[in-house]
Amino acid sequence: MQDPNLSPDLPSLTEQLQQERQARQAAENQARDLKRQLSASQKVVRRMINSIAGLTQNLRIAVLVVNSNGVIAVLNQELCDLFEIETKAKKWLNQPAQPLLAKMEAHCAQPEEAAGRLASLRSLEHRMLGETLLLADGTILEFDYIPLSGQEELLSTGYLLSFRDVTQARRTEQYLNSLSRIPGQNPNPVLRLHADGHLLYANPAAEEMRREYITPWQDPDFALTLRQAVAKALSDSTYTQEEVGFVSKCHQLAIVPFVDDQYVNLYFTDISELKDAELRLAEQREFYETILNKLPADVAVFDADHRYRFVNPAAISNPELRQWVIGHDDFEYAAHLGRPDTTAQKRRALFQKVIQQKNVLAWEETIQSETGERLALRHMQPVFGPDDELRLVIGYGIDITDRHEAEEELRRSEARLQEQQDFVRQVVDTTPSVIWVADEAGDIQFANQAFRDLRANGQHRSVDRNDPNDPVAAEARHHFATIEKVIATHEEVAYESSYTQLDGSVRWFHTVVRPLHRADGSLNVLGVSTDITEMKTARNTLERSTKQYRDLMHYSQALICTHDLSGTVLSVNPAAAQLVGVAPERLVGRNLGQVLTPELRPELDAYLKLVAQQQQATGLMTLRGPDGRPHHLIYDNYRVDEPGETPYVIAYGQEITERLLAEQELRRAKEVAENTAKAKENFLANMSHEIRTPINGVLGMAGLLAKTPLTSTQQEHLHILRSSGRHLLTVINDVLDVAKIESGKLELEEVPFDIRHSIREATQTLAFRAEEKGIEFLLTLPELVDSVVIGDPARINQILLNLLSNAIKFTAQGQVELSAHVQEETATLLSLEFRVRDTGIGIAPDKLETIFESFSQAYADISRRFGGTGLGLTISRRLVEQLGGRMWVSSDLGQGSTFFFSLTLPKAGQALPAPVPLAPLNYANLHGTRILLVEDHPVNQQLAQLILESWGVETYVASDGPEALEQLEARLYDVVLMDIQMPGMSGLDVTARLRQHPDPLRASSPIIALTANVMRTDDEIYRAAGLDYLSKPFEEDDLFRKIEANLRPQRVAELEAQPAVGQSAPIAEPEPTQRNAPTSGAPEQLFELSRLRETAHGSTLFMDKILASFRTHTPPAVARLHEAAAAADWPTVGEVVHKLRPSIQLLNIHSAQQDVALLEPLSRPAPGQPTPDASVLQPAVARLAALLEEVVAALPLNVVN
Repeated sequence: MQDPNLSPDLPSLTEQLQQERQARQAAENQARDLKRQLSASQKVVRRMINSIAGLTQNLRIAVLVVNSNGVIAVLNQELCDLFEIETKAKKWLNQPAQPLLAKMEAHCAQPEEAAGRLASLRSLEHRMLGETLLLADGTILEFDYIPLSGQEELLSTGYLLSFRDVTQARRTEQYLNSLSRIPGQNPNPVLRLHADGHLLYANPAAEEMRREYITPWQDPDFALTLRQAVAKALSDSTYTQEEVGFVSKCHQLAIVPFVDDQYVNLYFTDISELKDAELRLAEQREFYETILNKLPADVAVFDADHRYRFVNPAAISNPELRQWVIGHDDFEYAAHLGRPDTTAQKRRALFQKVIQQKNVLAWEETIQSETGERLALRHMQPVFGPDDELRLVIGYGIDITDRHEAEEELRRSEARLQEQQDFVRQVVDTTPSVIWVADEAGDIQFANQAFRDLRANGQHRSVDRNDPNDPVAAEARHHFATIEKVIATHEEVAYESSYTQLDGSVRWFHTVVRPLHRADGSLNVLGVSTDITEMKTARNTLERSTKQYRDLMHYSQALICTHDLSGTVLSVNPAAAQLVGVAPERLVGRNLGQVLTPELRPELDAYLKLVAQQQQATGLMTLRGPDGRPHHLIYDNYRVDEPGETPYVIAYGQEITERLLAEQELRRAKEVAENTAKAKENFLANMSHEIRTPINGVLGMAGLLAKTPLTSTQQEHLHILRSSGRHLLTVINDVLDVAKIESGKLELEEVPFDIRHSIREATQTLAFRAEEKGIEFLLTLPELVDSVVIGDPARINQILLNLLSNAIKFTAQGQVELSAHVQEETATLLSLEFRVRDTGIGIAPDKLETIFESFSQAYADISRRFGGTGLGLTISRRLVEQLGGRMWVSSDLGQGSTFFFSLTLPKAGQALPAPVPLAPLNYANLHGTRILLVEDHPVNQQLAQLILESWGVETYVASDGPEALEQLEARLYDVVLMDIQMPGMSGLDVTARLRQHPDPLRASSPIIALTANVMRTDDEIYRAAGLDYLSKPFEEDDLFRKIEANLRPQRVAELEAQPAVGQSAPIAEPEPTQRNAPTSGAPEQLFELSRLRETAHGSTLFMDKILASFRTHTPPAVARLHEAAAAADWPTVGEVVHKLRPSIQLLNIHSAQQDVALLEPLSRPAPGQPTPDASVLQPAVARLAALLEEVVAALPLNVVN
């Protein structure tokens, strides 16, 4: 701006303009010199970067060097991590660079643009520094491109790319620029000042300086600095330059004095960016110098002959020694130090290994230092030239002891900090006080959970604060007015105010609002509000509460009084006074010792001593009333300590005499119930024993009888006998199950099993029963990936069998269906719903619940018509409930029923191992074994003796305990079979006597209890006494396995060493009869006796009887077969074949199988299925009859020659 008081002439202005141009030119020259210095410094830095190229693997800068052939020469893992490349860096070395560049470009925000930029850079012959690249995840990279001419040490021709993550720095810079940005790209400011400091001229770019100079505001020292510079320049009459600051920038000030005219021109050049660049350059130079000279890692560079070319101070701290080692190897270094060459040999071996592998080698080793053992991470990295010739090997090691310790300490510190933060936040959120922080506008900056809950339930958020008639608006205005007052006065304000909630209720708060000065200079307010609603309510109701307390004391039936610590009564209610027979007014002032009976005096003294020492005293006491009757009291007394007041005790008691009498009656009733339950349990156990013992004889003898030749009528009678016995056993088991459930002694297994396999296995036999009854049986299994669960498979199968048996029993025609569906499945649990549906007789609505009661059925004649005890559903529901599930039923009378139950079972988490098949039984293994049978029941004694002798066992029998002891004293036995319940001396008594025998062989005799006791407690008693056990009735195979498992180890070894029975004198058996096959010409075996021999357990007598029976009964059956076929009576044909099929299978008459499969179904043709044509059936009957007649003729009279 031109000063109006000056009027310079044209020559003077021209001269001034010329001088100004010269000064400006001088300033620009100086700026160019500074830029050349900057460029030279950058070249120095580049050379320093190249000199540490081999150290890139431990730097946080991503580096890639590609030679002139486009092959990767140097690549560190930082680059792979930065661009999220999964392949490790060492695998890319000596590989074409293009695939790696493609992965890098694909990770960029603009892949195509990035590919173009990198491609254009690779065509340049000069360096490009400070380029920027944006990745897809938002990361900002700064990268340099440096072409390599081959003159740099250790590097060949090609190019180098280095990348640095500057995301945080750029964002920080952007944030700072957003706060301090001023308009840019203005021309340089120019000022002219008179010698007296008067401003003569300012160009438009200097407008801000002009205003600051005239009216100091932002930079008070700015005007003074300029005046001093003007005075000095005019005094020295010389052109000078200096740096000055203005506001937040740095300027290069060129001062041109005009002495004659007594003014000075000031030329300002903004050099802020230049200064920043110099600062960054200095920091970068210091950074790389630190890496080279102070790298905290042992770094050494070797040539191909394993001689040192470089060592940093961290590796060798002694400068002289570090200088000496250059050109020497490890052996010379060790000799120079006078150390063994062990380490040198190890390093030489590693050196050779890394050259052979052509890859980096890393290992950890423990080193000794002055402070003890340290942990070091060592590396060796070979560097090969383009001709695959070894150029050098870089070795470096890092002391990672501190890093490990620092990482651990950092984790601990972060955990402590997080714990502190969580604790503070938890405290603030847990406190019931409402805490909040607001800014000057009243906007909430912080709030605890109590504030958020209060605000969510309040009306303030939706109220119009300007409504003068709304009380809620008045509450809000008062709140904001308080904030404004605290902001204005910087003083604390405390007040009480109401707060209206959404439901219309009003809560009262005592609030303290105080100023809160933040670190950034801003002012907030902190508010803490305490809910005093209850306190205000208490104030309003204090008088009423006092009256209620007096009424409570007067009318309460509880015993209430107060007394001091010496026992003097201070107050008492009528109920307490009435108990001791003294009026309330007469009790006050008297001591409790004067009121209570003398025998209670010691208790009173102990009580007063206790209540003087501790705050509370509770207990029981008994005192006699005026009528002499005892009164039992329970008391709970508290000592009250008020500041400035004498301590006193509030005594509160209740009479519990009637309750104690009721508890005594309850205990007596409980004892009676327990004795009754025990008697019931004993009765069931005895009844079970008494019934199982004869059942064992019945079923056992029936089993032996089944092995003898029987007529068809006898076989039918035997079948009825065995079926009735098993049914009776089922009834007994059901009764015992109910008893166990009711007594809580039923224990469930927790074993892994396959639920699908278990369901399928449980339904196999019932499916045959349904088929025999002509009912369609349907099974739907759940779709499961993992079907192995944990539970009690036997009890689940028992439930299914009970429900399915009932469904088949009560269904005359139609269907029975079992289905299981997944209700819910998690990683650890499986919930299933089972349904058993039938089309049977159905259940009336009023019977749907009673059918689950013990011994209950839907109709009175059910037992007569269908059989059963009425316990199956009771057991099933209680088992489901004990398994944690639920059972229910829906039914339509006459249409059928559906029983449901649901179970939730834990998953096993692993597949079941393959089942191990049971080894086939070889009864010859027990031949010659000496067994003592102790049994008082004649039938069971005969049964067991027959079974044992059929195995070739040397059997001795004792009918009672004393006889058993005599037998045991007379000889040793391999196994003792012991009945438990015998008259006089029981099996447990005999076992106890035997276990105390002085002869260890006799004392350790294996004993197996054959018992009809099946209660769980009995099992535990037997095992505690040292017995194994087998429940009656038992299967023959189970008895064999139990004996074989309990044989003495020595005896088992002897048996295994003996030849099997019959090997020394084998059974002379005729060669199987063969017949010629008409189609193949190969002889076909007519029959084969291996299955019969297996069934007979090697008994030739049994086999002879079976063969004789076949010869006797088969011809009449064949004759009947011919008659029925001639009359086209195909159902009778099927019935005859059905009866012949077991014998055909037993004799392995394979040629008959096809005809049997065709003819047997004729006995029960499926509805709607046509009967095969007679032209097919007649030949089949003829073939089967001829074959059977041929077998009868070929059968031997006996199996021994």
